Amino acid sequence: MKKIISIWMIVMSISVMQSCTDLDPEVYSQILPEEYFENEQQLLAFTAAAYTSLGGYWNNEIILGDAVSDVSTVPIRSNGGWDDGGIWPRLMRHEFTSLNNVSGAWNLAFNGVATCNRLIEFLELQSDIDPSVIAELRALRAYYLWFGLDHFGNIPVELRFAEADPNPEQSTPAEAFAAVESELLAAIPDLKENKDISTYAKMNKWVAYMTLAKLYINAERYEAGKHYTEAADAIDKIIEADKYSLEGGYFANFRTENEGSSENMFVVPYDRTVFGGFNLPHQALHQSAGATFGYSSAPWGGYSIQEDFYNSFDAEDKRRGMFIVGQQYTQAAGPTWTNDAGFFYANPKDEFKVYNCDEDFNGFSPGEREQLGWPPNSDGDNLDAACNIFITPDYKFTVGEEGVRPNITPYRHGARFGKFELELNAPPGLNNDFPIFRYGEALLIRAEALFRANGDNAESRMLVNQIRERVGLDPMASLTLDDIYQELKKEMAIEGKGREITIRFGHWEDEWMLKTDSDPRKRWYPIPQEQIDANPRLVQVEYVSGG
Repeated sequence: MKKIISIWMIVMSISVMQSCTDLDPEVYSQILPEEYFENEQQLLAFTAAAYTSLGGYWNNEIILGDAVSDVSTVPIRSNGGWDDGGIWPRLMRHEFTSLNNVSGAWNLAFNGVATCNRLIEFLELQSDIDPSVIAELRALRAYYLWFGLDHFGNIPVELRFAEADPNPEQSTPAEAFAAVESELLAAIPDLKENKDISTYAKMNKWVAYMTLAKLYINAERYEAGKHYTEAADAIDKIIEADKYSLEGGYFANFRTENEGSSENMFVVPYDRTVFGGFNLPHQALHQSAGATFGYSSAPWGGYSIQEDFYNSFDAEDKRRGMFIVGQQYTQAAGPTWTNDAGFFYANPKDEFKVYNCDEDFNGFSPGEREQLGWPPNSDGDNLDAACNIFITPDYKFTVGEEGVRPNITPYRHGARFGKFELELNAPPGLNNDFPIFRYGEALLIRAEALFRANGDNAESRMLVNQIRERVGLDPMASLTLDDIYQELKKEMAIEGKGREITIRFGHWEDEWMLKTDSDPRKRWYPIPQEQIDANPRLVQVEYVSGG
């Protein structure tokens, strides 16, 4: 059954289709409110434009949130795949430049801010507009500003549209912090408190409190001092409201039909036909996975999980169901997801094994192929050794004159992403809604904030143990900051939070995979070069030199 898409996405798609056939410019000064805002759907269509920037969330945050951390990676495979001129190894080594991979995050933040500014100013000129609508846009604008602050630090803060400075002055992180805080606190009293179809995938009071908590828990990095008590209090407002709760099974939050999740607070309502952009299957599965999931075109074999992160999960941790490892089978083996266990094969048999005798060996010399047992002998005795797709979590690299190169490591190395249910026999792209904020993260942020303010305490332990109990882990009798760090990383894996968490807990300068860089200035991304060129008042972060 087709998933229920939120009202704002439906009306947004109608609005977009109409605009594509009408080439006359829209002059807002000539729109009469009594003609435009005749019903709630027209108002929803008008404000829906403010959310469209979020369509790029997955593609930005899987790179700038997780693939640059010690959670996931994009290894250069044995056949040379995903090298792309060395961009991916440079990102993994934290050789960030103003020309590579940062424009998307900047545009998500500041296109979102500009759209909110435009809509707010127009609505403020109207009469009889529900104050909650303007409050929603102000809180969403604050979210976009926080997103920009978290990624870039010294950002412009421009809250005007008609009279906006075309070259806005840069703010310090502390000044940007104060602006985000002020906007959220001003908006919260007028925001809607309900959690239903009218607020699904939108900014309500509790999402605003979550944004505020994220601002406060990271305040030290924003040079704004400690705000741990305020972070804990913001989450307490969400808990007391009793609008959200942990799902009984961890993976209920990531199923194809996950709009009914009691835990997902703020989501990107991806839909492959209406609001695409969530192409996890092709980005993160082995090339042979088409035989498993029924894809007509081969996946690209890019993103995977880092070996140390995979090994950090206890054997009893049900969250291990987010990883695709081991023997791979055709669809006859029943690739399955459940709310409790995540991904597994329901009927694995040797007769359903997946073989690929081509892709894994592209780029190898004849001698290297021979070492790997390729091609199979005439009797096929070594078919398993040569062509069987058995995915392992380990990586092997050689660093030589030509750069980083896999050391006779086939494409089948590195655990793949199984956290989000993959719809079988479907076109590219997922229909799963992607969580920006989840109640599980909210509980862990309160646990962290209370711990940082007071040390080990009963409530922090209780909150962490709620998360652990759901995934089959024993409760902790005592708690350390590293315990909270480990739970946050595992709970939020493949949700774009790796960088933020790793920085906050002091591990961003650690070594992992190809990374040895320990420069703390790289806690901020460089401002995209095109923005520097366009606005002479923007000053680039110190570590950037050229492209």
